[in-house]
Amino acid sequence: MLDLLVKNATLPDGRQGMSIAVQNGRIVEVTAGLDAPAHETLDAGGYLLSPHFVDPHFHMDATLSYGLPRVNESGTLLEGIALWGELKPLLTAEALIERALTYCDWAVAKGLLAIRSHVDTSDPSLLAVDALLEVKKQVAPYIDLQLVAFPQDGVLRSPGGVENLKRAGQRRGRGRRHPPLRAHHA
Repeated sequence: MLDLLVKNATLPDGRQGMSIAVQNGRIVEVTAGLDAPAHETLDAGGYLLSPHFVDPHFHMDATLSYGLPRVNESGTLLEGIALWGELKPLLTAEALIERALTYCDWAVAKGLLAIRSHVDTSDPSLLAVDALLEVKKQVAPYIDLQLVAFPQDGVLRSPGGVENLKRAGQRRGRGRRHPPLRAHHA
């Protein structure tokens, strides 16, 4: 008996009336009109069934921070970077985690289940790194969250920039073990 059978789906390649059989969390068959016993059967009603969406470049440590500490009046990247510099001293782990989890909820609601996020390593405390490792742990059941160590202020322009990048790359979340962050040189 299958775990899940989705019937009457349209696939991204245009095939219609397709059935998707799922067993042990994996798709085991995709064919037209399959009728098999399953613990759960869903009728897609002809709607599109597609793989989840992926965001390959995000800055989750800055998510939902519009207006903090002020609005980017020019709308430019340079002012946005300056605003991030103004916001960093005001950041708390709790606020970072809360905003990131809110964003993750919104992402899932729109079908986004894989995110690669850059995380600023310019702060010697690595507050954002630790906060987003906690977020990664919390969303692991439903989002593939990859974290990339990113020296926003420049790896060589920041005091301790190289060391911060190395330490961030070695960080692990508390409790469940995480793969190390990938390093990104600016």
